[in-house]
Amino acid sequence: MRATCLLIVLAACVSLCPAGKAQSDQPTEYAVKAAFLFNFTKFVEWPESSFDGADSPIVIGIIGDDPFGDNLTRIVAGQKVQGRGIVIRNKRYSDDFRTCHVLFISTSERHHSNQILADLQASAVLTVSDNEGFADAGGVMQFVTEDNHIRFVINLNAAARNHLHVSAKLLALARVINPTGMAK
Repeated sequence: MRATCLLIVLAACVSLCPAGKAQSDQPTEYAVKAAFLFNFTKFVEWPESSFDGADSPIVIGIIGDDPFGDNLTRIVAGQKVQGRGIVIRNKRYSDDFRTCHVLFISTSERHHSNQILADLQASAVLTVSDNEGFADAGGVMQFVTEDNHIRFVINLNAAARNHLHVSAKLLALARVINPTGMAK
């Protein structure tokens, strides 16, 4: 029941929240993307081996300029997903990204994206970005703007390569790409 309610909220974000500068009564683009990042953790399963222990948190890493401000911190504060707390870590290009469960690659790091993806092949990291062509290049999830609304693309091959299981409920809201990069 709780997962169904969360899915409804996620679907509402997809259909109702326009991208770009928002009016005062609507969330900003990156407030919506922060909500998506948090909700992705509820609909993706990582292998147990990707955690140090049963009570280890889910780590959301952000590499490059942090576009979320305090939105993501506020959203995850005190939350638990799959019985785990959530922590946010700002990362540098020289860091080990395999310590993250979710890694958001900021636009400021677009020139490093291909190398980061290559370094993370077959590691249980959910890579997310809003860089153009990210999912086609092997990223797991990419934010896109369609009809002035924030949507997301999921590269199922990249998810499988990284040993991640994406819920069918989340896939139903996404544009899913196959091995050739074509939309399904």
